[in-house]
Amino acid sequence: MGHRTLVAYDRAGYDLHYSHWGVDSDALTPETPFGGPPDDGWAGECADELLDPAGGYLTGDHETAVDPDPVATGLSFVEVCERVDPLIHEALYVVDRDFAVRTYLVLALRGPGDDHRPTAALVGYDGERDATYLRGWLAGARSVRDVHALEDGAVVRALRWLDADRGTLVYLDRARTDDESGADATQ
Repeated sequence: MGHRTLVAYDRAGYDLHYSHWGVDSDALTPETPFGGPPDDGWAGECADELLDPAGGYLTGDHETAVDPDPVATGLSFVEVCERVDPLIHEALYVVDRDFAVRTYLVLALRGPGDDHRPTAALVGYDGERDATYLRGWLAGARSVRDVHALEDGAVVRALRWLDADRGTLVYLDRARTDDESGADATQ
């Protein structure tokens, strides 16, 4: 599956790039703007044993973890958020001009609505241990919601309560018009 990550570089608007296997945020520096080599050798070896991957993603010789060819350029932060799909992307990294990196987990909160896009949140995290904690918290919150048939928006409200000082919550809900909608960025 990979660890699909979108990386948005602030350059007169955001240039959006893709990383199939994820990237270490510490590896994004002015000297290595797209990180080091991807951690995908094991996947290529497995694919060679199972199938002929000719022409697929695994046949490319990737020198950096982040694809240097942008997916899109000149985007606003809201437009970057509109390109995040919680069914595809695991994380979003936002790289400022000084190469300070804000890391967000992409958390699906509800299934697809009328617009066929799931409601999601981008939640800032600090390192893999924090990311693991947040994934576990969300799994628990979903279980409680499903067992107790909590009303719509209960997980979002609980996420706000989880850590008010976290300061990096972005709600992606284009189908609603109340305070839980749009790219409501709290950075």
